[in-house]
Amino acid sequence: MKELRRNMRLVGTLVVVMFVGLAAWFAMTVFTQGSIWASDVRNNRLRATNSLRGDITDRDGTVLATSAEDGTRQYLANATARRALSQTVGDIAGMSGTGIETFYSSTLLDISTSLVDRLSELFHSSRHVGSSVRITVDGPLQAYIASEFPEGYRGAVCVTNYKTGEILAMVSLPGYDPYDLANRADAEVEDTAFLNRCLQGLYTPGSVFKIVTLASAVTNDPDVIGQSFTCSGEWEYDGGHIVCAGGASHGTLNLKNAFKRSCNVTFGKLAYQLGLERLRDTAERFGFNENFKFGDFVVYNSAFPTEVSNMNGLVWAGIGQGEVLVTPLHMAMIAGSVANGGMMMKPWLIQQITNSTGSVTQSGAPTAYRQVLSASAASKIAEYMYETVQSGTATRARIDGYTVCGKTGSAEVSDDKSVETNAWFTGFLYDDSHPYAISVVIEGGGAGARMPSELAAKALKKAIEYVG
Repeated sequence: MKELRRNMRLVGTLVVVMFVGLAAWFAMTVFTQGSIWASDVRNNRLRATNSLRGDITDRDGTVLATSAEDGTRQYLANATARRALSQTVGDIAGMSGTGIETFYSSTLLDISTSLVDRLSELFHSSRHVGSSVRITVDGPLQAYIASEFPEGYRGAVCVTNYKTGEILAMVSLPGYDPYDLANRADAEVEDTAFLNRCLQGLYTPGSVFKIVTLASAVTNDPDVIGQSFTCSGEWEYDGGHIVCAGGASHGTLNLKNAFKRSCNVTFGKLAYQLGLERLRDTAERFGFNENFKFGDFVVYNSAFPTEVSNMNGLVWAGIGQGEVLVTPLHMAMIAGSVANGGMMMKPWLIQQITNSTGSVTQSGAPTAYRQVLSASAASKIAEYMYETVQSGTATRARIDGYTVCGKTGSAEVSDDKSVETNAWFTGFLYDDSHPYAISVVIEGGGAGARMPSELAAKALKKAIEYVG
């Protein structure tokens, strides 16, 4: 009998522990995922509410989306601008999962309004209006960048303020017109148009990843700066070989020249010299293999191999190929951290939320994410990136009167080179008055020295003009 009671107490204790654990898990899940659940277009409460959605405006107050008296949603009159901002603003059909219309549905409708307030509205025969959301994006800047994107190509451009973390532009092409989805969710749009490539596009970075490899080298072995390397255009090693772009043979060169000329042989040797553990530690310090949770949006996780089966995997990882993947936003964060003395800022999109009475219920603010490298290492990398724009592979990114630093990349996306490489540029303005970082990826764009570098220069010049 005593044993039975003891067993019953044990079972009872286990049941209580299980319920407590379940409750804790549920509470944590609601805390971390509640806003996403509330914003889901399948939420019956969203469909049933009679509220008018609040406005969505850009950083200067330009209305990007508003509600008419009959409840219909109205967007920018300019069709080109609507399409440029489509994945950022979103649509009421919820096709763009990253758009403000979807991700902040509960806020725009203000479904959390108290019963007392709702009864007051009924008594006064007024229709409830949800909160308005002002975002950090500059609408004209984003529309301009989209208009200057090479015709017929797909890709992304992300511009941030590297001192504050504000997202100033988030262009993803192709885009779509939210008016096409106003009455039906099965409207025909271009393939992958609902995908926000800045946040959801996982790309092989190619040579722009050499920023991370360089950071690992100068952090782990300061003597590497004075080291000489020899490039004959090809390096054969146990398990494979690596070649420089275009069959170039760079001869004997130091680390700075290897970086500005984007020498694959040198950076493959650097990766081997560093070893997987040190290179991976640096990559993870920069945010690779990390589950980013920024609150204002969801960004896919960039990847770096945690283990490799042979030397081949390590060497190719060192030049941003193989299993390395990165989003354009993350690449802009990496470039921005170099400009910001090694401090990576947390990116944010929501500048301010204001309810129907005019009260500000939420304001964004700069938040440091992590010190990813020392100030001295950041300064050295910035110097190399400056030389890359001055006399290396990124000369087309130069802007008269401004200090531009950058790195190009040509990322292979097929084993047999049957598909044209993706073209990359990432960099920044080294300017306290205009602290802007940028990343550009053009799918099938070929060499990063051409289209993405030119587009980056145009975008940064326009950011100076529009954002100030």
